[in-house]
Amino acid sequence: MAAARESDLLLARTHPLPDGGRARLRLARTRDAEGIGALLERCGHRADELEVGALVRFDPRKLFVVCATRLIEGREVIVGVGAIELGEESTGEPQLLAVDHDLDGALRDLLRGALVSRAIASAGARAA
Repeated sequence: MAAARESDLLLARTHPLPDGGRARLRLARTRDAEGIGALLERCGHRADELEVGALVRFDPRKLFVVCATRLIEGREVIVGVGAIELGEESTGEPQLLAVDHDLDGALRDLLRGALVSRAIASAGARAA
């Protein structure tokens, strides 16, 4: 259960970034569809409406989707998104990990850590 606590803690606060800014991790929401689509496009990934829809309307027993956001000019902007399968089908590796190019590195590691921690916690809970 330590992995579950670690994942929850990563989602419960903002995180400093090397550029001096801060990012917040949170679960994806349906109203994030436009922002996720824009992020994926900025990252060179052509995501169709169905793919983005699946990210914001996920079954939390099977998939864990996290957004990284920053306040930019007074509004919350999605600067990263990641998804990982949960349960027996999980490979333990994110199936999606996209981060704005200028924030890559530390933010990518932070998102990956939150995703993998949740997958480990989910696998442990199922095994118990």
